[in-house]
Amino acid sequence: MAGKEDTLAAIHGVAIQPTCQNDDSAKFSEQAAAGAASMLIMEKGEEQMFDLDGKIAVITGGASGIGLATAQRFHAAGAQVVIADIADGSAKAEDLDGLFVHTDVADESQVAALLDRAAQHYGRIDILVNNAGIAIGAGTISEQVYEDYRLQFDVNLMGAVFGIKHVVDHMPAGGAIVNTSSMAGVLGFPGFASYGASKWSMIGITKTAALELAPRGIRVNAVCPTGVATPMMDDDVAPEDEVAMIEMFQPINRLATADEVAAAIQFLVAGDCAMVTGHALHLDGGLFAGTSVQSLELALEAFRTRQR
Repeated sequence: MAGKEDTLAAIHGVAIQPTCQNDDSAKFSEQAAAGAASMLIMEKGEEQMFDLDGKIAVITGGASGIGLATAQRFHAAGAQVVIADIADGSAKAEDLDGLFVHTDVADESQVAALLDRAAQHYGRIDILVNNAGIAIGAGTISEQVYEDYRLQFDVNLMGAVFGIKHVVDHMPAGGAIVNTSSMAGVLGFPGFASYGASKWSMIGITKTAALELAPRGIRVNAVCPTGVATPMMDDDVAPEDEVAMIEMFQPINRLATADEVAAAIQFLVAGDCAMVTGHALHLDGGLFAGTSVQSLELALEAFRTRQR
């Protein structure tokens, strides 16, 4: 009967040397050898992790920021991409040998038309990234008005709802949907009530859709990034305040890059992650883990100052 070494060798195509170590160290050696063999497979090009070759992907808000970084990453991984945006992204789509469709995601008929056109052009849709979003100027609950909530819910939440609703008839089993939420949809941030409410609700719709679409073989997840260095950040009322808050309270005290978020989205849509659904992935630089060293140091310094 073949031993563990023979079995691993057969799977990974490499020779595993027997060891004379104790059971724990032998197990570790086998795991390390298997990992090394997997790396060899990747280096030889026999297997590519998170491959999207031949996949058809629609990305809303794809003309800039996280959406554009996602489109570029998907294209590099072998996918055909459809960029949808209210801004002109035709040149960027052309650079990726893709398709651009002008779309206001707050309009259900435009979202339905986008997905119909993508499916007609490519035959199906394997991936949908509901990324389009807006952020209205900050204000407390008592300061913000109905219109602040309506605008952000129309784009941030309903844009995702319309996307999920209308893509399912074009998406085969094995398809994947990712919604771009925010850490403001996981934690409360004073002054961001309307934006935070729209992003919290996106996580709710993600979980519900994951349950409803699982029988059809379609996975639904969300990403929840911290502040990201994008044009949307530049357009904030006080971007310097947000950067200062991140530098103080976030353990990895910097903005995320758009490509870092795009990498997480690729991870979630790839077939490698076929058991991941209904998940809201935090891309928060450790913010949710606890108090950062720099904020503790500031608090201690303030305490010492009061004691003098």
